[in-house]
Amino acid sequence: MTARHGRNLVRWLLAVVTFLIIYGSLYPFRFASSDGQGLVELAGSLSWARTTQSDIAANVLLYLPFGACLGWMTAARLGGPLAVLVSTVAGVLLSTSVEIAQIFETRRVASLSDVCFNGLGTLAGAALSLALRSARHGFHRHPAAALLAEPIASALLFLWFGYRLAPFAVTIDPGHWRDALAPLVRGGWLAPAATLGYLVPWLVVAQAVRTIQAGRDPGRPLALLMLGMLAALVVVSGKALVPAELVAMVIALALNWPLARLAPSRAALLVCCAVAALVLVRGLAPFDFRLDPDAFGLVPFRDALLRYRAANLLGMFEKCFLYGALVWLMARSGVRVFTATMAGGALVLGVELLQAWLPGQLAEITDPLLVVAAGGLIAVFDNPEPATRTRIMRR
Repeated sequence: MTARHGRNLVRWLLAVVTFLIIYGSLYPFRFASSDGQGLVELAGSLSWARTTQSDIAANVLLYLPFGACLGWMTAARLGGPLAVLVSTVAGVLLSTSVEIAQIFETRRVASLSDVCFNGLGTLAGAALSLALRSARHGFHRHPAAALLAEPIASALLFLWFGYRLAPFAVTIDPGHWRDALAPLVRGGWLAPAATLGYLVPWLVVAQAVRTIQAGRDPGRPLALLMLGMLAALVVVSGKALVPAELVAMVIALALNWPLARLAPSRAALLVCCAVAALVLVRGLAPFDFRLDPDAFGLVPFRDALLRYRAANLLGMFEKCFLYGALVWLMARSGVRVFTATMAGGALVLGVELLQAWLPGQLAEITDPLLVVAAGGLIAVFDNPEPATRTRIMRR
């Protein structure tokens, strides 16, 4: 990918992210009268409404791609610190405009707290993009070279841990710790379907760790990540240790040995096939098709936007992880990112279309769009020269 093509792609991504922010924040666009108030009066009416940890995480994550794209696009022209500042100011202005517009939207709650956390997300995204640019030009000098040199692999790790640990509320209540360990005593160790549901993501995590380590055996860091996950599931509120996940961890560690000895492209292809199978099974189970299909929803994110935001956080983490892994692993197996995105999008679109014939399933365009978005981010931020990075990291 040429530098010019990369810049054009970032501009398109920035436009799409900005549209999604406005669309997601103001849907379903049912506005009421302002009673003649001016812009200054409307801005002054914003209050510091209380928020939850899930809403804080959602607000930060919503503006993180905006800051990353804008910071990446302006860093070469403005320099790193100024690019971060300009990006953050732009994110705050966008968030303030959206919050003022939400005063007119009958289903939304406008809050200065959202502006602050949206601005924090923009700042984090811009700073991250600056770190990525710096790392790409000098891997051996950057303190976080391994993670920054492979941002997509690192993002997949973040998404998986985010899905398993959101809303990230740590508790020091020993009673909760006992409850978190209780499922291990109740049984349920033989649950093949549940075990496979945990096994495939852990295989993806192993591939991400292998990529971050420049091709070295991920066995030890993978085991440490699993131990960290087990400890976190005990102390995070609302979580528990599930026997099926412990079984999946053991199997993943066992499968890591033969996978680590395959060529990276061959291992990526095998795990990619496992992810595709998981997407198919989860999307179409219990395969109880009916004769009269529901309508296919062409309004993106309609169901998610009409529900409480915190309830969508876990599902969004999981979908972004699975669809990002699907495209990334396919690209790592030797397929062009564009081809991998189209193939992954076609698979997910096919699943969504079939869901119209399944009771209890919601068929809509949202998930295929997530695949396309994942492909765009991978095309921009994934390391285009992994072999070069491997040589540098091994010096």
